[in-house]
Amino acid sequence: MKVLKSIFSFKVYVWILVVVCAGFAAMWFIGSKQSSDPKLQINSQVKYIEKVEEVVFLNAGIQKVIKASDSSKVFGVEIPFSKKTALIIMNYKAKFGIKKKVNIKQSGEGSYIVTVPKFEVIGIELVEKNPYELYDTDGELLSLGTKDIDTAKLVSKELSNKSQKQYLEQYGDAIKESATEYYKNLFASIDDSLRVKVEFKD
Repeated sequence: MKVLKSIFSFKVYVWILVVVCAGFAAMWFIGSKQSSDPKLQINSQVKYIEKVEEVVFLNAGIQKVIKASDSSKVFGVEIPFSKKTALIIMNYKAKFGIKKKVNIKQSGEGSYIVTVPKFEVIGIELVEKNPYELYDTDGELLSLGTKDIDTAKLVSKELSNKSQKQYLEQYGDAIKESATEYYKNLFASIDDSLRVKVEFKD
């Protein structure tokens, strides 16, 4: 009888041990599944808040085709047939206008002169669909050791305000026309009998 009790007690302990181990295994399995996705911690800080008085007079949709190439060099001498070439197509919108206040001066009864400051690049905005794409790449016979073209750096450079200055000159007349209409309509909304002359600073 004692032997039977001992065997029964042993079996009970074994079952308890099996259940406990199974419980820990299940908890570990569930925990490993839940922690399979990486945890993200993002810290952000507002550096500054700035009031701006920007007025956009013209939006220009621009497409650029950029061809860039590079080659390996030894002691400053280009290695023949080591050139790599990349062709990039960009699509973006450039905004032109002013960032400074206009000067408004009354020149007579019911007449005013609005002096508009120098035009600037207000901002650049990539189009939502296909903002830029690597259209084609090519490498010569010995180009294996040549670094790949840094397309992100090229795009960043072309989107700088400095590279948009050519469009300020190219579309200068259109920007002036838009600004003239803007201020004449603005004064007309107050009193349509007001006479407005718009001048521009170069």
